[in-house]
Amino acid sequence: MKFHLRVYDNFHYGDESEAYNHGQYETYEDAMVAAKAIVEEFFVHNSESRLTAGYLLGSYCLYGEDPIIVPNEHGEHPSFSARTYAREIHETICKKTSRLKMETQALYQTAIIFATSKHLEIGQKVPGTDLPYVVHLSNVAMEILIASAHTKNFNLGFAVQVALLHDTIEDTSTTFDELENAFGVEIAHAVSALTKNKSLPKENQMQDSLQRIKKSQKEVWAVKLADRITNLQPPPPNWDKEKIIKYKNEARTIFNELQAGNKFLAKRLNASIEVYEKYMTDYFVDGVFSLTTKWL
Repeated sequence: MKFHLRVYDNFHYGDESEAYNHGQYETYEDAMVAAKAIVEEFFVHNSESRLTAGYLLGSYCLYGEDPIIVPNEHGEHPSFSARTYAREIHETICKKTSRLKMETQALYQTAIIFATSKHLEIGQKVPGTDLPYVVHLSNVAMEILIASAHTKNFNLGFAVQVALLHDTIEDTSTTFDELENAFGVEIAHAVSALTKNKSLPKENQMQDSLQRIKKSQKEVWAVKLADRITNLQPPPPNWDKEKIIKYKNEARTIFNELQAGNKFLAKRLNASIEVYEKYMTDYFVDGVFSLTTKWL
């Protein structure tokens, strides 16, 4: 016997036109696992708001999805009630999410202090500006924070550290061993994958890094996408047309190679490339790049 999962909308309670079939399962237990996951997803997703656990439970009862297992054979299996399950787990999930947010904040602070001190040692600025390099690192981390809300099974704590530390090996005196000692071997390997191997010919360095990134966790892919999104700003005034076109082409290569790593950030990067291409069309006059206030 197959067990079907039919999902209703509490806001349109009993309205078959608003319901949908989630899938069919070989056992009642498998169907129940899927049903529980639907309820849990509501609280995980909405616990990012400032609502208390109690208010979220009320919100679920009014607007959440209500999965029903069909057929529900009384006597052989316990009757699954989504609302009962919601009452059982809402406080636990909200507390866990709150704890994870606090842990992420602590990880963020430790990583940004380390990275800022390293980049300040060499007086590194955002290219073409007088802004400290930490502005770029913070922007990459912000892309990651936003993407995490749109990505299932995303290890935010890991990703935000990699985002903040991603240029430490490539641009500063930081070594792999130093990162490993401070943040763990997984973080060190992630940052290493994002670091160009300068012993290779320059034209091969990015492709080599991309291949190492593709062997890493998808969060590392996400950091590379976020990095290029952030860097597709008006180019430094000293860049010539050839360098700007090359940078745009590199962005397209990154998109093509890593788009499967994070759909949200891939879409963001594709849009950024299109804007960048428009800038190139608008601001090259007779082969000369002209920076105007429209870029700022």
